[in-house]
Amino acid sequence: MKFLAWYTIFFNLAIIALFILHAAGMVSKPPFSQLEDIVWAVFTVPVVILGIWAVTKAK
Repeated sequence: MKFLAWYTIFFNLAIIALFILHAAGMVSKPPFSQLEDIVWAVFTVPVVILGIWAVTKAK
């Protein structure tokens, strides 16, 4: 379970980094709209927070 939490953290941080790189113009346009880009990023942040919480609470 702890591995899944770490995977979730790293995967979603990578997605957020790609959104930032896209906004900076360093990565080509993804195959979805700007609104979908923002919504995806907003919903990804809580997943990272829950992943960190799961890692710190896992025994």
